[in-house]
Amino acid sequence: MRKIIALLVCLTLCFTFSCGIILENDIFAQRYELVDKERGIVRSLVWSDEFNGKELNTKEWRYDVGEVDNPYGSRHISTARVENVKVSNGYLDIASQISFDNNERTIYDSEYTGSVHANDTGFYKFNEIEIRAKISPAYGISSSSYLLGNGKLWPKCGELDLFQYNNDEDLLTQVLITPKTYNVSGYLNQKVWRNGLDKSKFHIFKVKWWDKKVEFYIDNTLTGTYDPANYSTDSEPTKDPKAWPFTESATIRIFNSMNPEIAGRIISEGWTLVKENEDSKDYETHTYVDYVRCYYNGKASAPEYFEKSEPRVDEAHKKKKSKKLTFTHLSFHRHDGVQVRVYKSKKQAKKNKKYIVNKVKKTKGTTTVVKSKKLKNKKKLYVRVRHYLVLYGKKYYSMWSAPKKVKIKK
Repeated sequence: MRKIIALLVCLTLCFTFSCGIILENDIFAQRYELVDKERGIVRSLVWSDEFNGKELNTKEWRYDVGEVDNPYGSRHISTARVENVKVSNGYLDIASQISFDNNERTIYDSEYTGSVHANDTGFYKFNEIEIRAKISPAYGISSSSYLLGNGKLWPKCGELDLFQYNNDEDLLTQVLITPKTYNVSGYLNQKVWRNGLDKSKFHIFKVKWWDKKVEFYIDNTLTGTYDPANYSTDSEPTKDPKAWPFTESATIRIFNSMNPEIAGRIISEGWTLVKENEDSKDYETHTYVDYVRCYYNGKASAPEYFEKSEPRVDEAHKKKKSKKLTFTHLSFHRHDGVQVRVYKSKKQAKKNKKYIVNKVKKTKGTTTVVKSKKLKNKKKLYVRVRHYLVLYGKKYYSMWSAPKKVKIKK
C-alpha cells in the first residue's frame, strides 16, 4: 500500500512539474510572441480598436460629414453622414445607400455613405497598421482605408492605401503616393499593386512602415514593396522628402467611396434591395471592419531605446472626496510595469519632486488606479507615469511622462 501511495505521489509531482514547465513556456511564448527574430526587434501593440462596444469610440475616432472624396470633375459625389456609421456585433459597420430609377440605370437620389478617421494618437509614427475587413460587394462602391501623413498638404504628406476596390476591374488596389510619384497633369503616377480578392470573406490588410522601405500585405502575404532609392538620386533617399515623406505621424481613414474614377461604374449589381418606391428602388450595402491594430517595432536587444522613450498620460480624473485617482497612459514599447507620482502643484510636477503619492493600487491594460487618503478633497492634482521593462533579471525604466492635470469632479 505504501508503495502505491509513493508511486501516486511521484506521478502527481511529475505531472505538476510537467504542467509547470508547459505553463511557464506558454507564458514565455505569449510574452515574446511578437518578437521578430530575423530583424532582432520586438513588435509591440501600441493602439487598437476591436469595435466591441455599442457605439463608435469618439475619443479615438471622428465622423466625416459632407462630401467624402474628390469627384475629379465627376457628377457623382457621395455624401458622408453620421447615421451611416455604426458599431455592432463586434464590427465597425459602414453602410452606403443609393436609389435607382425603376429601370435600375439612372441614379434617382443622392448617394449616402459613411467615413471615419482616427484622432491624433500622439504616436510619432506607426510602424505597422493591420486592418481586418470585409469589403462591400456592390458595384460603384470602393471600400477604402488609407494613411495620410500629418503636418503637410497632399501629396507632400504622402499617402499609403491599405485597400481600395474597383469593381469595373474587379481588383483590389494598394497604392503609395509621394511627390515623386505624383503627376500634376491631373492623373496619379502612383505606385500601385493590384490583386484579386474574394469579397465574400474577411481579409487582413497590412502596411509595414520601416525606416527605409514600405511593405504591403494581404492575409500576411507580401503584395508590394516601395524602395525610395528607386525614385531618388540622393545618396540617402530617406532624406529626400519628395521620395520619402513618411517621417511624421499619420492619420487612419476608413470609408466607402462612390467616385466612379476610383470605384468604377455605379450599377445595381452587388447591392441589396431594401425598398421599392413608386418611381425608384432603394439599395444598401455594407463594409465591415473587425479591428484596427497599430504596432511599433523597437529594438529587442537594446534597452536604451526603451530608456529614451516617453509614455503619455491621456486622461486623469477623480472625485473630490474620493481617495481613488484613475488615469490612462500609452507607450510605444512593451513594458512589464508602471510607476506613478502624484503632485499637489504643476511646479512640483515639472521638477518631479515632493510627490504626495507614488503607490499603484492596480493596473489593467492602459488604465491605472492610485489610492491614498492624501488624495481626498484636493483642488488641484498632477500625475506623471513611467514604465519599466525586465530583461534577464534587470529592470530598465522609461522617461517620466509630461505632467497631466487631474480632472477633479464634485
